[in-house]
Amino acid sequence: MNGLGDLLLLGLTVLVASSVPFVPTGELVGAAAALAAPSALGTAAVFLVCWVCSAAGDTVLLTGARLLRVPLQGWLDRRATGPRVAQARRWLDRSAFSAVVTARLVPGTRAPVIIALGLSGASRRRFVAADLVGCGLWAALYTAAGALGGRLSGHPVLAVTAAVVLAVVASTVVGRLVRRRQQRADEAAQTSCSS
Repeated sequence: MNGLGDLLLLGLTVLVASSVPFVPTGELVGAAAALAAPSALGTAAVFLVCWVCSAAGDTVLLTGARLLRVPLQGWLDRRATGPRVAQARRWLDRSAFSAVVTARLVPGTRAPVIIALGLSGASRRRFVAADLVGCGLWAALYTAAGALGGRLSGHPVLAVTAAVVLAVVASTVVGRLVRRRQQRADEAAQTSCSS
């Protein structure tokens, strides 16, 4: 990261990618942090830009889902992603705050949760509060992985590669832990319903 122009480009990319369902951005954040790793200020700037822009992008996605509620619901009913959004709705019924925060950390769950919230007409203010926490954790995770990769290797290509690998491993571990917890909660809910 060589300056303000790079940070603006990073922020714009994260904002746009967060506004679109199923576009991964964590690896980009990790790579940017790896390149900024020699500078503590640069690493902090990567974190801050990615935190704010990811939250703004998620809010754009929520707003789009709210505005396009009727056609979007019809489209989802005809697609394979429909069940994922239905599962996200059940997750939201249990704890919307937890679902929004966790969805930011687990690859492939952010968009279904945000779309489900948009379709249900959930409060934008409550969403933004939860999303700021989730985006902060997400940006911290990927920035830390990238900075660690950048510090372990002095070569930019190796630093970016190490950052991407660390970020993928971290998100995979978090994803598996959350999915196990979610499965246990679903099994407990089914057991209590059948009792």
